[in-house]
Amino acid sequence: MGSGTASPYTRLAEDIQNVVDEPNVPGGLRVLPILGRGGGQNAIDVLLLKGVDMGVVEADDISQARIKDPAVFANVEQRIHYITKLANSEFQVLARREIKTFADLEGRKVNFFKKLSSTEIACNAVFKAAQINVVPTYYDQEEAGARLKSGDIDAMVRYAGAPHNAFSGFKGDDGFHFLSIDADSVGAERYSELLKTYSPALLKNEYYPQLIANDRPVPTIAGSMLLVVYNWPANSERYTRVAKFVAKFFDNIAKFQGPGRHAKWKEINIAYEVPGWTRFKAAQQWLDGHKEADASTGGRVKTDFDTFLKTRQVAGNAISKEEREALFQQFMAWYSKKK
Repeated sequence: MGSGTASPYTRLAEDIQNVVDEPNVPGGLRVLPILGRGGGQNAIDVLLLKGVDMGVVEADDISQARIKDPAVFANVEQRIHYITKLANSEFQVLARREIKTFADLEGRKVNFFKKLSSTEIACNAVFKAAQINVVPTYYDQEEAGARLKSGDIDAMVRYAGAPHNAFSGFKGDDGFHFLSIDADSVGAERYSELLKTYSPALLKNEYYPQLIANDRPVPTIAGSMLLVVYNWPANSERYTRVAKFVAKFFDNIAKFQGPGRHAKWKEINIAYEVPGWTRFKAAQQWLDGHKEADASTGGRVKTDFDTFLKTRQVAGNAISKEEREALFQQFMAWYSKKK
């Protein structure tokens, strides 16, 4: 279960189909991407919609959705497990020129995208933590873009992997810019609260050359985009089917970083453990079975990561867990190019 046609969720699901699908193999895997609404709705669909085996959600979707609908999401930690973290999802806020800082959104109209989307769920959490009261709207991508250009709304948010085509029709020269989210823009205490859930991230010129100067990346926050599955009993047909998918997916993970694949695949680290989540049993078994094979490369990767930190003039023991995770994601992109 992905999201809209323009969503990184759907692009990644399509890549998975292209690599893992076995339409001409008798009894082979069939991977069928489905257009969904994303976010909390994807979690509901994994729980309740017949025929859906997996979905893409944000790591923070479940905790926020539980607050809104405790009955549906009761004991959800035992019912939905994750296969892997796919990539980071950046919190991207595009505003009109007169909105100088994130705090300037107080009392303004801000588009939260669709109800129950990951963007709407994250917006509720982020603006609450930042103690900024806005007037939310819930337009789809095309309508939100048109209303931002006309001045009917003051900003639009997408909580998704960057770059995102929601911003492809905007230019800095036309009076639009991304808002920074960091300790300076929201205050150290409120930023610290945000980092309990999110990691530091940067929006770069390479993502949006018409909006971001080459030497002025925009600080923001990011969450974890997860591939999740219903926790089927280990002796069930559905479990066996997903376990077969996991093996084929993990065995071919290098193919996702080749030409023609979405750039977000360069961030994937299938061994990353997501706080507060339980990994699907078959995925954990695959990782456990490959630890010995990975041990020979583990030392080299650690050495290369230390080298990467030095190139950024960062001491590994002087940064927070959140900062180290953000740097590790940058490192994985650097490491894949280095190889």
